[in-house]
Amino acid sequence: EDGEVHRIERLRLAHGEPMAHLVNCLPLGLLDLDTGQLEATGLYRLMRSAGITLHSARQSIGARAATREEAERLGEEEGAPLLTMQRTTFDDTGRAVEFGTHTYRPSRYSFEFQLLVRS
Repeated sequence: EDGEVHRIERLRLAHGEPMAHLVNCLPLGLLDLDTGQLEATGLYRLMRSAGITLHSARQSIGARAATREEAERLGEEEGAPLLTMQRTTFDDTGRAVEFGTHTYRPSRYSFEFQLLVRS
């Protein structure tokens, strides 16, 4: 909290059509960010290849109406429903290594979860 971060903003496309708008914040100095690498591979894969061991995350999923800006970005009508997600990811030392806030087109996206029982 209150630390400086890198802000990464991406528009995820499939077949040239917008699917999701992703905004991720990472602590400065966590890893060297390269636009070409981010375009070629996933953010979490880059983190793992930099030696960051992703351990856990706290995530919430919701829905709300698209603002005019979001609707334009995602090719929807203003007020159209959007899926939303916020996630904080922690490494194996308990340090927060990523905060993400994402919006998804529900007509083009779905979430699937696997829930495990802790012993």
